Amino acid sequence: MNFLEKLCYLMEKNKLNRHSLSVACGIPYNTINSWYKQGYEGLKLTSLRKLADFFDTSLDFWVKDGPIEELELDEEVARFLEEYRQLSESDRKVVRETARRLLKK
Repeated sequence: MNFLEKLCYLMEKNKLNRHSLSVACGIPYNTINSWYKQGYEGLKLTSLRKLADFFDTSLDFWVKDGPIEELELDEEVARFLEEYRQLSESDRKVVRETARRLLKK
């Protein structure tokens, strides 16, 4: 699968459209829309990072073509992601920073 196929797959799986993805991950709607209309060859690293953070994937996931593995989540993780998506961007930042600090222990 290429970049757009992966994006479409994850958007569908998470019941997102272009607008809701834009709001949720902080990528301008026009940028997302241009990937569909003009291609994604000029894709910026900042956009890839935002997608990787939002969908909890690696950067490699986005840049390497090939099949994707089904991302099965247990109920607790799925519930956490749903709650995380409802947070403001500043609260999401606090959650990410806290997780990084805990991982360094």
